Amino acid sequence: MSYQKSILMASTNMAAFRSRLPAAARSTRFVPLLCNRFYSNTSPKTIASLFTVRRTAPLTSPFTVSSRRGYVNGKDEELPEGLRYTEEHEWLALEDGNLAVVGITAYASKALGDVVYVELPSVGTSIVAGEPIGAVESVKSASDIYSPVSGEIIEVNEQLDKKPGLVNAEPYRKGWICKILMKDTTELESMMDNKGYETFIASS
Repeated sequence: MSYQKSILMASTNMAAFRSRLPAAARSTRFVPLLCNRFYSNTSPKTIASLFTVRRTAPLTSPFTVSSRRGYVNGKDEELPEGLRYTEEHEWLALEDGNLAVVGITAYASKALGDVVYVELPSVGTSIVAGEPIGAVESVKSASDIYSPVSGEIIEVNEQLDKKPGLVNAEPYRKGWICKILMKDTTELESMMDNKGYETFIASS
């Protein structure tokens, strides 16, 4: 059977199609998207490459960015250690290699007030550090969300569509905005640690 026919079959038998892909692809929620958008003129090798998380060399930054996994079950703090912060009040944590989790800080969520809507970026979008990737709207104001690093959006927090208030309640856990596959981890060196961010907001 040709590969194109196997893709068409996957529209009615997703499990069969998923079993032909590597483990990284089988575990993702993007398999239906592949069937709809890439069924023609696309080889299995090309599809598999879409799910390969590229890892860079170990960080050379003088700061150590902690994995968000070690913090996700803890109590939300005002300024948790091990994250990076920006002057636009975003935070970043490394989840795996050069995969970054991004959200807005507790300071920003308090300043906004009760969040009623979060405009999320689109998965697959290539972004440049410093450019807007979404927005947060509250009962009293609205603010753009800026990407702290360059790369590609590979996942967004869909829970925020129904529960935007998570940005207020758990800004560093369930209120995260998106995940970015970073192009250049040296961009982290221009970001602040929790002490630097504390000094920044105190002087603002």
